[in-house]
Amino acid sequence: MTHTFSRVSNFFTRRVLARLLSTFLCCSFVVVKPWSRFGGPSAFLLLTLKELVFSAQETLAQHLEATILNITGAFFGIGLSTLARYIASLRPDLSASSRAIPAVFLMSITFLGLYCHTFPAAPPLIIAL
Repeated sequence: MTHTFSRVSNFFTRRVLARLLSTFLCCSFVVVKPWSRFGGPSAFLLLTLKELVFSAQETLAQHLEATILNITGAFFGIGLSTLARYIASLRPDLSASSRAIPAVFLMSITFLGLYCHTFPAAPPLIIAL
C-alpha cells in the first residue's frame, strides 16, 4: 500500500499539480455561465493560450524563457504559414500544387520545431518546451 502511495506522490509533483489546477480553472471559466459569455464563441482558445504562455515552471527565469521561446516560435510559425498561403494563392485554384504548398510548409514547421526541441547544444530548451 505504501509503495503505491509513493508512486502516486512521485507523480503529483508541484509542477504537475500547478498544471492541473490551472487547466481546471481555465475549463471552469470556459464552461460556467457567468464567465463563459466574456469569451464568446472563441472561449476555448483560453486553454491554448494557457499552455503556450503560462505554463507552470519552477522559477521565474524558466517561466520567462518559456514565454519568450513560445511566443517567438508562434510568430515564426504564423509567418511561415502566411508565406505558404501567399505562395499557394499564386497557383491556380483547386490545383494540386496550391494544396501541396501549405502541406509541405506545415511538415517543415513541424520538423523544424522537433529539431529545435531535440537539438543537443541547447539544454535550456528542454526545460522550456
